[in-house]
Amino acid sequence: MSNDPAIAQTVLKEAASWLLLMQEGPLSPCRQNEFDRWQAQSADHQRAWKRAEQLLCRIANLPPALAKRTLNRPTASDRRAVLRGVLLLIAGAPLAWWSWRAQVWRNGFGADYITAVGEQREIVNDDGTQVTLNTDTALNVRYDALQRLLLLHRGEIYIRSATDRQSPARPLLVQTVQGVMLALGTAFSVRQLEHETLLAVYDGAVQVRPAAQEVAAGSNVIRAGQQVRFSREGLGVIEAATAAALAWRSGLLSADDLPMRLWAQELMRYGRERIECDATLQSLRVSGTFPLNDVPLAVAMLAQTHALKVHSEGRNVLISR
Repeated sequence: MSNDPAIAQTVLKEAASWLLLMQEGPLSPCRQNEFDRWQAQSADHQRAWKRAEQLLCRIANLPPALAKRTLNRPTASDRRAVLRGVLLLIAGAPLAWWSWRAQVWRNGFGADYITAVGEQREIVNDDGTQVTLNTDTALNVRYDALQRLLLLHRGEIYIRSATDRQSPARPLLVQTVQGVMLALGTAFSVRQLEHETLLAVYDGAVQVRPAAQEVAAGSNVIRAGQQVRFSREGLGVIEAATAAALAWRSGLLSADDLPMRLWAQELMRYGRERIECDATLQSLRVSGTFPLNDVPLAVAMLAQTHALKVHSEGRNVLISR
């Protein structure tokens, strides 16, 4: 876990302003000297600039459409939008690693792979299947002569399947409390919710077999660009899946007209802070890109954008008008 002290918001804003200025073109010699003097002012100035550079690397790994939206410079006439845009560029703080020993005693003890709160991890199985574990996830891998099985106890995973080298090829399955998913040559994500499983397919297709439902061959197939929530009894409504939902793989939360309550719930998955929203914010909807590994900064960005007040006491955060 990092013990570095927090960087003042004024310094973060200055770093973001410099980076935004550099996006418009090379600095003049006079401006470059001014930037060098700014960076040399203190260790915090250097840390803030390092964060700006780190997030640019993360954004470079996003899907092209999402990266373009994240990097777009707001119009100068919208002061709040400009502030939001430049703050996005300094959000890539180092990941705060939480105690591994405390984590393994939580639900999922004994799992093959466990991630702590705020941690992501990538693994490659023997067959070449790639699995990315999101925050607070517990996963077992059970490969045998008949099947390739991923048991998701809690959390969220992204899978890019590989062709099995054995003959005949073994099916690749993902199992949750609600049922089993059969990969049909695909890339997809699976999230274990409290009472449901959320499946989103980005390439190929996945067949869903709810635990208490008889499924005929070829039915309950979710295809690329679709997502669905399902229970043990059956599937919910099939909806559109968006690449923005995978921004967590780059350490980001991408919100598009998301209700404030859901925005807070998503952010709390990645930190120890408890975020509460005043009742007057029920109608507020959030759009933008926020850092998952720096919850206080994400809250500060939201507050600046919507002119909100933030009161923090320990790990409790209250957001109000």
